[in-house]
Parts: sequence; C-alpha cells; structure tokens
Amino acid sequence: MNVSSKMMAVAQNFLSPYCLKSKFDAARSVLSIGRLRLCLLSSVLICTMCGCGGNGTSRPLATVNGMPITIAEFNKRFAKDVNSLPGRSSLTPENYGRLKEEILDILIAEKVMLLRAEELSISVSDAELTKKIEEIKGSNSSGDGFGKVATAQPVDHGKWREELRKRMILEKLISADVNAKVQVKEKEGRKYRREHKGMYTPEKRVHVAQIVVREKERAEAILKRLLRGEDFGKVAREESIGPEAKEGGDLGFVRQGFMPEEIDAAIFSQKTGEIGPVIRSPFGYHIFKIIGKGNKGRDDISGQVLTDLKKQKEEEAYALWLSALRSKALIKIDGDLLKDTAPQISETD
Repeated sequence: MNVSSKMMAVAQNFLSPYCLKSKFDAARSVLSIGRLRLCLLSSVLICTMCGCGGNGTSRPLATVNGMPITIAEFNKRFAKDVNSLPGRSSLTPENYGRLKEEILDILIAEKVMLLRAEELSISVSDAELTKKIEEIKGSNSSGDGFGKVATAQPVDHGKWREELRKRMILEKLISADVNAKVQVKEKEGRKYRREHKGMYTPEKRVHVAQIVVREKERAEAILKRLLRGEDFGKVAREESIGPEAKEGGDLGFVRQGFMPEEIDAAIFSQKTGEIGPVIRSPFGYHIFKIIGKGNKGRDDISGQVLTDLKKQKEEEAYALWLSALRSKALIKIDGDLLKDTAPQISETD
C-alpha cells in the first residue's frame, strides 16, 4: 500500500466528527457507534478552531432539502479532517478529488440526519448541554487528548457549544431511531460465537488486592504487620498510595497478561488467601493479597458475544437507515463548483 492509500485508509476512520467510516469504492458510510464519545468531543472542539474561508462565491456546494452546504463550511471540515492526517502532502490529484467528494458526502449525511431529528422533535436543552460540558471539564483534568487540544489553541466557546449541541442531537437521534430498534436473540449470539471461536476463549483471572508504597523499607515494614495478622484492607486504606486504597486495595479481577510481567508472574503463582512478598515495579513497591482465582465465566463470555453482535447489527442498521433517509431527501450538488474548490493541505506532517 502506497502513502496515499495509507492516508486514505486512515481517513476512513477519521473523517467524521462522530467517527463516520467511509468506503471510497462503495460510496457508503458506516457509523462506528461504540466509539462515539472521545472522537465526537475532540472533533467538535477542533472544528471550531479551524478558520479556513471560502473562495468568495455565495453559491452553495450542495443543498439538502434547501439547506445549504457552503464553501466555508466545507473548507473547515476539510482542514480539520485532512490536515490532521500523516502523509497528506503525498496525495495524488485523483485521491485529493476523491477526498473532497467524501467530505462533502459526510456533510450531506449530517444535514440529512439533522432534518430527521427535527422531524422527530429531538432536541437538547440548555440543562443537558451544561451537564455535558461539565463532564467534558472533568475528563480534561484526566489529561486525555481532548483536554490537550483545549489548552493548545483558543476556542470560540459560543460556536463550540452549538457544535456540541448538534452532536448531542445526533447521538439522541441514532439512539432512538436506530439502536433502540436493534434486538439480539440468544440463538443469534450462539451462532455468532461459533463463527468467531478464536475471539471468545476462557482466560485465567485472579481477584487481587494490593498495597503500593514508594519506599522498599516501608513496604517491608508493612508486610511484617500483615504477616502478624493486621487486616489487609485497613492497612491498605492507611498506607497505600494507589487509587484503589480507599477500597481496601481491591483491584477486582485481573486477567493474566494484563499486569507488568513481574507482577503478573507473582500474583498468578500465589495461592488464594496468601499475602505475597514485596515486589518492585516502575510504580513502586507492591504487596499483593490473592482473594480468589478463576477463569472468565461462561456468562461473562456470553455477555461479550451479545454486546459485540449488537454493535455489529447497529452499524449495519445505521447504514441502511441513512441510505433510506438520503433516498427521500432532495440533494443537489454543484459538481463544477466542487471541482474548482481547492481547500489547502498543510505541508507539515
């Protein structure tokens, strides 16, 4: 696969602010519903930062039931999506043209969905919007990608709020008009599991609690207290620096291979009820207590199968639903204007 093909493959997962996956050869779009939240929030923010303008004409690139898609709107979306991709400077003229068509197609899909939301009287109140913004502020404090973007560039908060409101409306619409109608039966789940045997195998798990401190001497002193019979949970709440300390050090069930190698080897070799030796890791000095052991249960696996199958059916239902909405809409595209429009691609990778 050459650089341009790789870039276009990345674009298939990146283009839409609600993770719209596109297939250039099939001219269809599929919404990856399960990954809405982070992708949605980050893209909404970036969208309000891009200041790309049009080419001076008042002609819309397209209309959907009379709702215009302007050149300025198109250029903002193009800049947000394409200029964030690696290898963009290697785009061939053909791929550049196809990306323009694909981004316009995404904007059309958005207009179609917003019209459907209006038809169903789906809206987002100011109270709902404020609650969502508070959630975003909370996620920013954890240092995720959205927070980094928020502090990196100035934001037009008025536009940002309205973009967020629009995305929340789309979430509600898809939930009510698509997801709520998708059902998964037990026999479908059994068939799906048979067809995907390698994905659903039992795995070893251990229910473990830990105390972690920064100093080796402190850890050894704590271990002596525990071996003399002090309550592990009480000592964890008093001494541990781990975030689970308030829960008595309880980490819940941990699957084999999830923890760092030195920890994984230790906890899976300990017996139930045993309090292990002091173990060093990049995070500090740990003492583990094994609460219980077992494999991932049949019910857990069955639940995951049904969840995965439902997600797949939701995506398939979404594609059919959007196709039906588009077929009912009056969509006009100014092909000549789209061809002449030349949004800029950043040369910096």
